[in-house]
Amino acid sequence: MKKILAIDIGEKRIGLSYNQGTSFAFPLKVIPSESLKKNVESILQIAQQIQAEIIVLGLPLRLNNSVKNEAQKIIKFRELLSSYFPGEVVLFDERLTSKEAEKRLLEADVSRKKRKMVIDQLAATIILQTYIDSTQI
Repeated sequence: MKKILAIDIGEKRIGLSYNQGTSFAFPLKVIPSESLKKNVESILQIAQQIQAEIIVLGLPLRLNNSVKNEAQKIIKFRELLSSYFPGEVVLFDERLTSKEAEKRLLEADVSRKKRKMVIDQLAATIILQTYIDSTQI
């Protein structure tokens, strides 16, 4: 299996997850969301460190499949990232992943402060695991 980096881009933080070349998603880290250029540079550096062959970007869609305003930013981010990343950059439906991540953290009795710091990372992990599960034959 190829090495995959998954990304959940939030307003303040970017959650990252990877699969280590296996069929399981693992949380990686959270980085601050900065300018478009800085975010692309950070992602490229991390992708190189983990030797990612595919990058999966969470695309926020509405329940009726229409594109949210935030999705336009993700599409622009993908275009820029694709021009520098040698592998494939995939957009993947991230509907309700943040809600699922929050639910899991609440069930685990994680404090509000800690939840804010890891929710994007857990959302990226959910995105990646869903992507892996949906692409396996």
